[in-house]
Amino acid sequence: MGVQKLSFNLSDTVLTALREMAERDDVTLTEALRRSISTMKFLTDAQRAGKAVLIRDPESRETERIVFQ
Repeated sequence: MGVQKLSFNLSDTVLTALREMAERDDVTLTEALRRSISTMKFLTDAQRAGKAVLIRDPESRETERIVFQ
């Protein structure tokens, strides 16, 4: 699998979020972006396959269904 170099325009808000994720996980901006894309693909593929994507609060046990557009 080859590697392609790409250029992106990101809003300040998105760039700040990406930097926060990279710093939190001690990874490069490129790796943080890869992880974000992979996660989004996994979640949207699951939803398109008819699965529900849920987030559960372990303390309150409240469950929320997440819907991606």
